[in-house]
Formats: sequence, C-alpha cells, structure tokens
Amino acid sequence: MRSLTVLSIVAAAVGLAATSARAESPFYVSGSVGGYFRESDSGSDQFFHRDAPTVVVDGTDRRGFDPGVVGAVAVGYRLIPHVRIEGELGFSTETGSTLNPDTTAPGFAALNGQTFKHASGDRFTRFTGEANVFYDFSPFAGRFTPYVGAGVGGSANHQTAGEFIASGGTVFHSGSGSSTEGFAMVEGGVSIPLTCNLSIVPAYRYVHYFADKEDVAHVVKVGLRYAF
Repeated sequence: MRSLTVLSIVAAAVGLAATSARAESPFYVSGSVGGYFRESDSGSDQFFHRDAPTVVVDGTDRRGFDPGVVGAVAVGYRLIPHVRIEGELGFSTETGSTLNPDTTAPGFAALNGQTFKHASGDRFTRFTGEANVFYDFSPFAGRFTPYVGAGVGGSANHQTAGEFIASGGTVFHSGSGSSTEGFAMVEGGVSIPLTCNLSIVPAYRYVHYFADKEDVAHVVKVGLRYAF
C-alpha cells in the first residue's frame, strides 16, 4: 500500500513537471492575414510603341495601387522574458490602379502625364522571407501585452502584364517581369490571450523595399499565436 502511495506521488510530480515544462516552452508558432496598402511610387521609365518595340524612349512614370492582401506564417523563440526572435515566410498581392506616364519624346503625345486607369492584369505578387526581433512590454489590465519589433529580409516579386485606359480611350499596356529585393520593416501590436497557450495579435507593419523606385507598404493584420 505504501509503495502504491509513493508511486502515485512520483507520478503526480512527474506529470506536474511535464505540464510546467510545456507552459514554459520558449517556442511558438503564428499565422496572420491582413490588408496590404502599397504607396504610390514614381521614377524614371522607358516606353515604346507595340508596333515598333525597338524604338525605346526615356520618361517618367507615376503608379498608384489598389489595396491587396497579405498572409504570413512564423516560428518564434523567446530568448529572455521580454525579447523574442522569429523566422517568417509571407505572401502579398495587389494590382495597379492608375498610371501617369510622361515623356517629351516625339511620337508619344498621349504620354503627357495624363491618368490611365486600370482595366485588367497588372497584378503584383511577392513571396518573402525574413528574420525579426520583438520586444514585449509588461502586460497592462492583466491581459494586454503590447510589443514593438523590426526585421530584415528578401522578396521574390512577379508582375503580370496589364492594360490601362485614359479618359479619351487611349490604351496603355504595362509590361511583366520578375525581380528580387531586400526590405526592412518595423511593427507594433498587442497580444491578447484567448487561452493559456493561444493569443490573438492585431498589429500594424511598415515595410520599405530597397528598389530603384521608392517602394513602401503599410500592413494592417491580425494573427493567432500558439505557445508550446
């Protein structure tokens, strides 16, 4: 009888230790979705007639974008009570909304800075990988843990060909292509626990891509974080 009592106590202690170890695990996983708001950009560009593609002229172009969507998954590790590091994979997509091409070259009278509106195509997609570090502040109201962070990474980009139309009916075709870019981001948000392991995390992120043209995006997202 005494042996059974001792075994029961040992088993309970082991179970309690295992539960405590799980609660204190520094690892977590997360996933998020949100809106992707890319700022308008402008810069130098080149234009040509579709029936004479070898005749290329220099000019400038301003481009606007419609809101898009963004999603990401991440694996994180808590280094110390207030500091976390993450590896993240993400995806975003948006379409162009307007183009304002401009050139003084003869034979391109329609490219005078007027606005061409999106008709079809011109979709941008990005696949990203990054490393982030976050600082968690002390919780307030017993539940809410605000945080700030920053990260750097790289993106693989693709643009499909598109068609834009001016008010007078003139058609402008944008090109397609692929590229890679580096980027940096800063983020702020708040973690709100739903259970002892699961939290909902609304956040805002500012992203700056290192491109020939200024390439900036704002991300408003909500995520779920599961701590092991």
